[in-house]
Amino acid sequence: TAQQYDTQRTAEDDRMLIVPVVLAIILVILVFLLRSLLMPVLLVATVALNFLATLGISSLVFTHAFGFSGTDSSVPLYGFVFLVALGVDYNIFLMS
Repeated sequence: TAQQYDTQRTAEDDRMLIVPVVLAIILVILVFLLRSLLMPVLLVATVALNFLATLGISSLVFTHAFGFSGTDSSVPLYGFVFLVALGVDYNIFLMS
């Protein structure tokens, strides 16, 4: 329906804005915190790759294993928030 299309489109637009902004802010904070340029890039890259892998695996599981037509449009953004919050914290813990 039109409402589902609008919701999905809005969620996608929000995700395309929020994800790069959050990663850029975290990168700047990590540059000042770690006083390095390479380590923050590696930390943010591992979190971004983790997010992409999680999206791919969840898509495979939901569509092929469970037979759903897909996930809710808010799942990728919520997943990103949780993965970034836990991933960056754990990466800093491992690096120090």
